Amino acid sequence: MNGMVQAVRQRVPDECRARSYAKDGCSVRMDGLSADHVTVDLDCSALALPAEAKRCDLVFIGEYGGGCWVAPIELKSGAFSARAVVKQLQSGANLAQQWLPKQAKPEFAPVLAHGRIRRQQLGELRKLTVTLGDKVRYLTLIKCGAPLREALASHNPRSKRQPGRRRGSR
Repeated sequence: MNGMVQAVRQRVPDECRARSYAKDGCSVRMDGLSADHVTVDLDCSALALPAEAKRCDLVFIGEYGGGCWVAPIELKSGAFSARAVVKQLQSGANLAQQWLPKQAKPEFAPVLAHGRIRRQQLGELRKLTVTLGDKVRYLTLIKCGAPLREALASHNPRSKRQPGRRRGSR
C-alpha cells in the first residue's frame, strides 16, 4: 500500500470514503485505476466542515500510471460559475494538503466533470488555476460519466500548459 494513501486513510473517517461517484446527475467512473486509492466525499458530516464553506464534491488520492495523484473533483451537470468551481476545487486541494504527509510530492490534477460548457465559460475556465503546495495547475475537463483515468492520463504534470490544447493555439 502506498504511504500517501495510507496516511490519508488514517486521517479521514471511514464513513467519508466515497462509495458513489455521482451527484446531481453527473458522475465519474473509477475503472482502470489502482485499488490503492481513497476517494473522499467532502459533503460527509464527519469531516465537520462548516456548512457554508465552499468545497468540491470529491477528492481522489491514489496511484495511477506509476505516480501518486491528488485530484479534487467537482461534478456539474447543469449551469455553473467558473470562478465558483475554481474556489470549490481549491478548497478540496487545501483539504487534501492537510491530509497528506509533509514530505508527499504527488502529481496534481483538479478535475471538472461537466454536462455541458458554454463557449464563454470554456474560455474563462482555461485561464483559471488551482494550487496544491508548489504545483499550480489548470483545470482538467471531462464529460460526466467519463473515467477519472482520462483526466489523469491527459494531464501534463510538468507544466502549467492547459491539457488538451496544442502549443501555440489560442
